[in-house]
Amino acid sequence: MGYRTETEILKTQVQSLYILDKLFRKNFDSLQELVDLMPGIFHVNDKSDLTIGHLNKAGEEWGLLSKEEINDMGFEYFEKNIHPDSLKYVAPRFLEFYEKADDDQLHAEFQKIRNPRTGEFDTFFTVCKPFKEHNLLLTSSNPISGIDSVTRRIERIAGEEMYVRKHFDEFRSLTRRERQVLTGIAQGFSNKDISGQLYITLETVKSHRKNIKKKTGIPTTAGLVQFAIAFELI
Repeated sequence: MGYRTETEILKTQVQSLYILDKLFRKNFDSLQELVDLMPGIFHVNDKSDLTIGHLNKAGEEWGLLSKEEINDMGFEYFEKNIHPDSLKYVAPRFLEFYEKADDDQLHAEFQKIRNPRTGEFDTFFTVCKPFKEHNLLLTSSNPISGIDSVTRRIERIAGEEMYVRKHFDEFRSLTRRERQVLTGIAQGFSNKDISGQLYITLETVKSHRKNIKKKTGIPTTAGLVQFAIAFELI
């Protein structure tokens, strides 16, 4: 796969979807224009019934179908184009994720999708992320063979977000409560204030603060504020 290992490339794909989510939130009024800029197959689904609201041109060209044609086919589309094993084992995991996920979570899976030109099943790496403010799901799905090129193009589109990519693993390591405490820290609240806001003990706040610094590797409050802003915790 070129200059990076497969694991590194797939990890970068997960990071890229998080970064693109931030880009979409800042420019929601231009969502379709942004979707069309996305390399590889990129689509936005309605979370309630998974119908496709936006599908980029690359996705339409690869699948030889418009979003309207896919939506009209409904479940028949999946039966015809998703490998039976992926439909049986992977699809339920995505559905479970759709039901339970919050905006700070992502889900990634390998699945096999029929190539309309060859009739054979290609292996895809699919990553999705909720966009609950608008009841949407952002999904990037790309053949393994072309994923490195897709990743490099996304890096160019969202290059200003490289701080996020650099610290993405540290952010993902924080628990929900630790992120809440970090938000309080970044907003300038004292440990006592955070304790009262979150209904946890002062000692628990201190413990979370210690863990946050250890996981992020950031010893200063100023650094934690920068981290919180980058990941839109404030």
